[in-house]
Amino acid sequence: MQRFLNALLNQRWPGFKVKHHAVLPEKEPVFGTLRPPLPQALEESLTRMGISALYAHQTEALEMIRAGRNIVVATPTSSGKSLIYNLAVTEGLSENHEQRALYLFPIKALSRDQLATLENFFEMSAQAGAGMRFRTAVYDGDTTPYQRTKVRQHLPHVLLTNPDMMHYALLPFHGKWENFWKDLRFVVIDEMHTYRGVFGSHVSQIFRRLRRICEYYGTHPQFILLSATISNPRQLAGQLIGAPEDDIDVVVENGSPQAKRHFVFLEPEEIAAAPVSSSAARLIAHAARTGLKTIAFTRSRRLTELVHMSVLRMAPQLRKRVSSYRAGFLPEERRIIEQKLSGGALDAVISTSALEMGIDIGGLDLCILVGYPGTVMTTWQRGGRVGRSGRESAIVLLPQPDALDQYIVHHPQDFLNSGYELAVTDPMNEEILKTHLPCAAAELPILQREVDADPVLTRVVSELTESARLLRAADGEQWLSAALNPHRTVDIRSVGPSYAIFMESDSDRKLPLGKNEGIRALKECHPGAIYLHRGETYQVERLDLEKRTIQVSACNVPYFTRVKSEKETEILEVFASKPVGNFIVRLGRLRVTENILGYEKRKLFTQELLGSDPLDLPPQTFETVGFWIEIEPLLAKNIQAANLHFMGGIHALEHAAISMFPLFALCDRNDIGGISIPLHPQIEKGAVFIYDGYPGGIGLAARGYEIIGDLLLKTKELIASCDCTDGCPGCIHSPKCGSGNKPLDKKAAHLLLRYLLGELNLAEKVPAIDPENIPVAASNPPAPAAVPEYRIGFFDLETQRLADEVGGWQNKHLMKVSVAVLLETPPDTVHVFRENEVPELVKRLTELDLVVGFNIAQFDYAVLKAYTTVDLNRLPTFDLLRDIHERLGFRLSLGHLAEKTLGRPKISDGVQAVEWYRQNRWDSLIEYCKMDVLLTRDLFRFALENGYLLYTDRRNRLLRIPTPWSLDALVKK
Repeated sequence: MQRFLNALLNQRWPGFKVKHHAVLPEKEPVFGTLRPPLPQALEESLTRMGISALYAHQTEALEMIRAGRNIVVATPTSSGKSLIYNLAVTEGLSENHEQRALYLFPIKALSRDQLATLENFFEMSAQAGAGMRFRTAVYDGDTTPYQRTKVRQHLPHVLLTNPDMMHYALLPFHGKWENFWKDLRFVVIDEMHTYRGVFGSHVSQIFRRLRRICEYYGTHPQFILLSATISNPRQLAGQLIGAPEDDIDVVVENGSPQAKRHFVFLEPEEIAAAPVSSSAARLIAHAARTGLKTIAFTRSRRLTELVHMSVLRMAPQLRKRVSSYRAGFLPEERRIIEQKLSGGALDAVISTSALEMGIDIGGLDLCILVGYPGTVMTTWQRGGRVGRSGRESAIVLLPQPDALDQYIVHHPQDFLNSGYELAVTDPMNEEILKTHLPCAAAELPILQREVDADPVLTRVVSELTESARLLRAADGEQWLSAALNPHRTVDIRSVGPSYAIFMESDSDRKLPLGKNEGIRALKECHPGAIYLHRGETYQVERLDLEKRTIQVSACNVPYFTRVKSEKETEILEVFASKPVGNFIVRLGRLRVTENILGYEKRKLFTQELLGSDPLDLPPQTFETVGFWIEIEPLLAKNIQAANLHFMGGIHALEHAAISMFPLFALCDRNDIGGISIPLHPQIEKGAVFIYDGYPGGIGLAARGYEIIGDLLLKTKELIASCDCTDGCPGCIHSPKCGSGNKPLDKKAAHLLLRYLLGELNLAEKVPAIDPENIPVAASNPPAPAAVPEYRIGFFDLETQRLADEVGGWQNKHLMKVSVAVLLETPPDTVHVFRENEVPELVKRLTELDLVVGFNIAQFDYAVLKAYTTVDLNRLPTFDLLRDIHERLGFRLSLGHLAEKTLGRPKISDGVQAVEWYRQNRWDSLIEYCKMDVLLTRDLFRFALENGYLLYTDRRNRLLRIPTPWSLDALVKK
């Protein structure tokens, strides 16, 4: 290890240099004392295994399990989590031999790896006098029909399986497992953190179906969940098993020791100067020569194969000592590689995420991260695969030329000192619910009380009933599945239809090569695409969309392929909206359509463009959840006035914001998508959309909506800190941009972010920017002026009738209130009142230090006068329209002032508001009234902070109205 590190730190390496070297000191163990102690036989079995004491987190967890609590243990990899549940289950089985336990792992390899550990543990326990030898069995896709029958006939004490088999075999045929469910005491869910995103949404429904089956057979098993370190283990556990968070205890303090580790952050000598695959291959070959066992993790299947090919080119003698490993390999291929790695026959393996979980692959010394894994949790999870034997180990981060990688490498202390991200999933994703409810109904009828428990369930069951996928019983109290085996059509791991990849052989037989799924199949395996598999290249000859097959042939070409596409989005529903800085952000349901237009051919190791070809593939459309930032028209004009490219600016902002998103939630860049549109037809202004990349949404967009301010701050920091002039892969370029990263304008994105975050007022023009100089962002934007904590209300109302219907404006008191909106601050709380609630409105008005409105004195109070004996004119009131009229001598509309000052026009008018009332369109009416109140509030705040408002005169000159207002004076007036 020292020889390798000395060479890495002191020699010159082509293509990269060391940016930072962190030494993570060894950590001493912290032991705990279990009260009462384990049974003597279990103590002896631990001694036989070389374990003399339990760590503090292990004893804490065992005591919680003994108390009957559902628990989640979220500690680092190699901290002894599996010993916790093996001890707990063995102790429980020793007390009652009839009890059963269910172990669930996300992948088959982990089930079989843990089976060997468990059987060894049971054997030692039996030898130590624990009693009978408890039976174990794996039940998964590799279990033969004969073995499956034997398992059901002789039920094991511990059944090891995965969510797939729960879905396809155990739950649909629960009657064959009746005695197992009746005696089920423990459900162990390992690698809980993997159940996030769309996979987590599927698995959460499977666990809910499991709890229904258990309840039917009269059991309520205890859940033991194990996770890598994440920031919300209790929340994720509750979402997965459908339990209140109060019913789950958490163990996060880690008592296990840690050997000395090195973390080396590398930096490319020049962005995109040397292919990352070549640099990674150089490190792998050098590690092999110095006798280190190495695992290299990449972020994509293609990169895995490129690194493998580069190693073989540089060091042909390693051909039998190095292998790639990834999803898409056939099961027997993966099993052979695992055996060779754990047996020492391989010096190195290059893997996607497929090997980051706790499969025993022997003692490894060096972990090379070919690209930042995307999250803090995943980085330490992958780094935890080395140094398990207590030996000194190293993690080397070799960044890819993209924004997040460059941010991490240039802020190593931010990474090393950072907390762990949230694991996000959406257990009530409606698209996924629609697939699992028929499965649940086929297992046991869905009851009315279950449907009534959640409005989402009520809605989805209604839709499934209308489409005849669920059938309602005659008594109206139960729903049954229309299909006999609906589970067979549900793929819990795929985001779309699965495609089988075949290679034609000399004997005309189709040899299976792998699989691909969803839109990824269309992007990676379109006709003409180059498909990489285990260091070999294949060309796609045919893509059959109906049969879902892909035919390839072996080839030897010096290029790879990448698709070009275009996207459009339609807003279907708005869930939430809030103002932040100088913009409005909204969360809602979207329809996204992507058209794959063609593909590029790029040179294998330099990415040089060699040519492009068109494609004729059907558009891919899905509905999802997203948030969007609305860009005010005035801001667009300001960007253009600064000689910058508005479309290039919002496009660059979109790329950079998506790059920074994984700092806040566990996700992959493929989990989220984005679209930037200079003039969206529905909102009639520019917008940047960021959305969940899966139908129905998986919770990421909702998280983005929550932290939008922090996300944009990180985005601005990324762009401002990058040394490039016009944008590069380290800041605003995206490797998955369907338009080939055109147009992009780094300077425009930087200026946009300063406006959006409130560093610049929307009305503040920036001089035309010298194209040679990018403006430096203020590291600490000026804090807003302190405002005394007065209770202020911003108020507006709409009426049921028009003025000409009551005999003219002198009869405003006859127009009647349809709806009124009062925004009280601090905090900004919106109250909506209908006509029968006007007394409560008046009461609130009388309790405020100041009421602010637009034409409030002459109109709103005149309408309200019909409902109260309170003299409203005596309330502390500030009328913006009256003050402006007194200064200018003429009246200006709210819409005019808002558009010129804030860049935000009114969305309608009073006549339309009356029409909405008569049509009973309350949502539109209330939204319009709310928006007028927000415009009034924002104009008032702008005037207080800047001392003026803007308007245009008859000659179309943009002018200032002086507003020398003081909040103190207005309140006391």
